[in-house]
Amino acid sequence: MTTPLSPEVAAYIASSYPHNHDYRVVRGKLKPRWKLWRRLGRLQRLYPEPLRELLDLSSCKGFFVLDAAQRPTCERALGIDIHAPDLDASRAVAGHLGLRGARFEELTLSDLAERIGEFGGPFQTTLLVNTYPYLFFGSDRSDEHVPDHDELFRRMASVTSERLIFSNRIEFDVLPRHIQRRAAELGLEGGYDGRAIRAAAEKHFELKMQRPLGRIPLWLLRPRH
Repeated sequence: MTTPLSPEVAAYIASSYPHNHDYRVVRGKLKPRWKLWRRLGRLQRLYPEPLRELLDLSSCKGFFVLDAAQRPTCERALGIDIHAPDLDASRAVAGHLGLRGARFEELTLSDLAERIGEFGGPFQTTLLVNTYPYLFFGSDRSDEHVPDHDELFRRMASVTSERLIFSNRIEFDVLPRHIQRRAAELGLEGGYDGRAIRAAAEKHFELKMQRPLGRIPLWLLRPRH
């Protein structure tokens, strides 16, 4: 039995930061706003056929996990995040839509890499979109950070069985100002550049560059293990 979607949750998923994750639920269907719809169109072209499993390493308001869980071929769909309001809203939408295959957990990448067996093992398809700088530098929501590109890609490979879809800013000078300020506070400005990030990625994955998502690089990565 599905549960009603409260007006508060409906308003939250439709218009809250970040707005490029805004969507609505209309008569049991997910309706992404323009920016999210455009992103979905590009990313889903890189999904395997059939899509059996999807892991979103920064699921925000849950759209990509919910969208995957609605596909009849998808057996597992997991979103992890560290922001409780986003997770609560995502779970509420999953309950409203009756999507038992959609799961949302308050975990970091480090947590998940250590416990991946508890979730059924590595996922066929993994998303990391607009999140990599926060893994490296931390954020206002979490001080946890791993300023080691090799280690970050090792962990991503450990939770991915077939493909990682990666779209993130990889040059320091195009990062948002608040991330640059945090990097300066940590003394990490010099460790973040596209050449180093790509070298680490290619150590653990076979990398195929795609047409950028706007101005942001888009990579299709296949684990070497």
